[in-house]
This record gives sequence, structure tokens and C-alpha cells, in this order.
Amino acid sequence: MIESLLSGVSTLAECDSQLAQIPSSLEKCRRRCWLETESKTDTIETSTGNVLNESINSSELFLASVVKVYCTSTAPNFHMPWQMLSQTNCTSSGFVISTHPSKRWIMGNAHGATHPTNIRICKHGDVTKYVARVLHIGHECDLVLLTVDDEQFWIGLQELSFGYLPRLQETVVVAGYPTGGDNLSVTKGVVSRVTISTYSHSLEQLLTIQIDAAINMGNSGGPCIQGTHVVGVAFQGIAQSQNIGYIIPVPIIFHFLDDIDIHSCYTGFPRLAFDWTPMENKSIREYFAIPPNKHGILVNGIERACLISQVLRKNDVITSIDGIPLGDDGTIHFRRGERISFRSIEKSKFIDEEISLSVIRDNRELTITCSLDSNPTTVPYHLHDQLPQYIIYAGIVFTPLTRSYLKAYATSEWYRCAFAFGITNLIDYVLNRTLLKQEKDEQIIILSQILVDTINNGYTSSCHNKRLFKVNNVEIKTMKQMNEVLEGLLANDLVEYIRFELENDGLIVISKAEAKQANERILKQNNIVYEKSKDLI
Repeated sequence: MIESLLSGVSTLAECDSQLAQIPSSLEKCRRRCWLETESKTDTIETSTGNVLNESINSSELFLASVVKVYCTSTAPNFHMPWQMLSQTNCTSSGFVISTHPSKRWIMGNAHGATHPTNIRICKHGDVTKYVARVLHIGHECDLVLLTVDDEQFWIGLQELSFGYLPRLQETVVVAGYPTGGDNLSVTKGVVSRVTISTYSHSLEQLLTIQIDAAINMGNSGGPCIQGTHVVGVAFQGIAQSQNIGYIIPVPIIFHFLDDIDIHSCYTGFPRLAFDWTPMENKSIREYFAIPPNKHGILVNGIERACLISQVLRKNDVITSIDGIPLGDDGTIHFRRGERISFRSIEKSKFIDEEISLSVIRDNRELTITCSLDSNPTTVPYHLHDQLPQYIIYAGIVFTPLTRSYLKAYATSEWYRCAFAFGITNLIDYVLNRTLLKQEKDEQIIILSQILVDTINNGYTSSCHNKRLFKVNNVEIKTMKQMNEVLEGLLANDLVEYIRFELENDGLIVISKAEAKQANERILKQNNIVYEKSKDLI
């Protein structure tokens, strides 16, 4: 996909003849990205030879289609998973991409519509806030489609059309409603870089445009415009830096929209779950007998829960993916003078789509294929729009380890505050790249806290934030399995004690007979309705 799908506007300089051929399976995406013809592209030359339709300064072409989004959110409390946090309010921007009666769509950022309790949208120059609802949301790519059911809202609105991925040094305009006022703000910037970077909302690594215009709070979700076409969606900036903003580019937008068209819902981005090492060192190349004309990366470890584990092996050297050659540093050719991570190939595909890899294994060249899946990491990057799982037994609270749980300590600075909060062991699970998932739904279950009662007297806070390994000698892999094991033990009259084995040889033993009486008392004392999350009841 990458070489042609992400290449520059057809009216600019010719694309490099070395660009690899687009895999046929992605023709649908390619056609959508090149929907606009050359004759429809505005090409006013500037001093740098780039293109910009100066009439954009009037803002009349897009002002009416850029809206302000008001969202009231109620997120779960990951430290006390039976509770919700206080409501919070935020504003963001959006723009109309379809006015067809069957698809009245407004595009914005997912982080501006997460855990929504109420969403309202206000048009430019209007004072009425119309009730909106979420149609589709993609947290990985930080995109959302909203709609408004009130017919009055759509009067006078026009949909904005999409353009192409801009080239370096081309000028773009970002429109939105940043903090500091209620009127629409328009900012001009230059494309500084196109690369793979981390989306802060999901920690997913996807294609990104960097511009030299700041993206402030409230700007998120606004269109990035070149000429009369949208070339991206504003979504994040860097707090400590000025005049740096990041844009979600057209290829990611079209992946999101195509995903919805093909599957009738958002399914996400696939993931090849393996670790790798560059093959830049001369000695390692000689050790694995890599010919001078071959380049690629060395596979270190593979998650057995991922489909790729059925065909890929440790110490395989991947030389190309879908016919696109890899460099020794793990990058692929993008555009003239530009290279991006090979991960962009897998991210350009859909879940259940096939991918082929050329590998060198035991001095033999092989081509292997497999279907792609979205197998999440052992410690999930996010749980947006999901409620946390938990089990309370004898006042002992168990929950899966997630980054959302760690962020509850210190938002984005949790990894820096690990020692102060006594969670360094949990950080190790997050950062340990050798902790590869062995089963599809595998989780790291932790004892998060103890609700003090006479039945758990003596088990101090030193047990908090410790990983649970076994319950009565049964190894625990998931919350669902733990619930089944615990219910089986409680139903077995021959079992007198429940034994929890924790990391660092920690041990908690509870009398089953006493716990039966204590559970109701503890729930009542702490005003807790359910002893476990609803998905486990």
C-alpha cells in the first residue's frame, strides 16, 4: 500500500520510479485516496514551488462546515472499579464530511467523545447546541463519526471533500475552535515531516503529519485544509514545544472510513506481534549468513497468541513484506528522500486480511503468508469506552493490569512516579518486552487493594499492587478464568480455604466459611452494589 497510497499530489513532481507496486488487496483504499482528479486540484504556485489556493484566506469555502463539539464525559474509576469518576466537560472541533440523508456524518477526534454522557454540536455563527450521538469511533486512530438527528442542524451545511497527502514544505490551513474564544480560529502552517509516530490517545503508532502550527486544546478534530480539500485532521501537539502540531493524514482517515464501509463497523488496525532487531551490524549479518544484496530485520520473539506465530519463527530474517523490501533499520521506501517504519504496511491493512513475508530461515529464502489479527498487548494500551473488570472476595479487590489503571495514579506521568507510589513492579510488566502473550485473552491479574475487615486482618498494604499467580494451585490467566475457578471452589464443600499466591512469594489464605458471611458486610460498609463487574456476573 504505502508507496502509492501515501504518495504526493499528482500535479506535483513525478513520484519516484522505484516506488513499490500496491498490493491488489488494497485497491479499494487506493481508489478512495485518489478520488479527486487532477483537474479538481487547485495549484497556485508559491515562492517555494508548493501549492496553496490563496482564496482559502476568505474561509468561506469551509467555515460553515466546521463545528464546535461539546462533550460531557463520565469515565470509570480504575482504582475503585465499582465507581464512576465525576463528570468532566471538554470542547473540540469537527467538520461535515457527508450530508446525504443516509449518511449525515461529522468527523472529529475520538478523544473528544470518549465515555460520553452528553454530546452537543454548535455550528459556526450559531448559538444553538444540537444534541449529537456517536455513530462509529476508532480509538486507535483517534477518529469519530458523529451525527445530529435534528433536521434543522443540516440546513445550509456543505460537506468537505478529501484531498491527498501533502508533501514537505507545502502550506496547509488548520481550522477549529481552540481554547481562548468561541469563534472559529484559522492557522496557517507548513508541513515539516511525514512519519510514523505515537497517537497519545491510544499509544498506537500510525502515519502522522507534523506541521509548524500549534494544535491547542479545542483545536482537535478540526480539518487541515490544502486548497479546497481536507488533507488531515488536527489531533495533538507537544505541551513543551511551540508551533508544533500533528495531523491525522488522509490514508489513516480512509482506512477508518473503508473499515466502516467494508465491515459495517470499526474493527481496528491489525498487529504483527513480534519483537525485532536491526540487521545493521556486520557481525550479525555474517552470523546469519545474510547475502550482501539482502536486507531486513531479525525476529527476536513472537507472541504465541498471534496468528503470525503459526508461520514465523524466532531468528527468521524478514527481508520484505507484501513485496516491499525492508532496510536493515526496519524502514521502507516512502517517497523520494523519505523512509518510514515497516509497521506502516501492516497498519494499512484490515483485520483478517492476508499478508505475505519473505524471510531467510536456516540459509533458505521462504515466502510465508498469514491472516492478520488485532491481538492486543498483555497490558492493554487503553480501555476507552470500556468498564474495568473486578472481583471482590473477602474485601480483596482483584483487577487486570492496564495502562488506564496506572494512569489513575498520575495521568501521563505514572512511569516517572512509580517509586513514589510503590508500583515499580507493575511498570516492569508494562515495559518488559520479553513478556509476550501466550494466550489470546491473557491478562495480568493484580491485587489492587484490600477493603479492611476482620476477615482480612493482618494482610497489609504490602500486598497491594502485587500480581496474582495462582488460586488454590490453579494458574490464573484471565479474569473470566479466575471467576470460574473461584466459583468452583466456593461450590465445593470439600474446600475449606481459598489460597491466593502472589508475586514475591506473597500468600493470602481466607476461610471460605467466614468469607461467606463477611462478603455482604464488606460490600454494605463500602456502599458497593456488586461483588464483581457485570460482565462476570
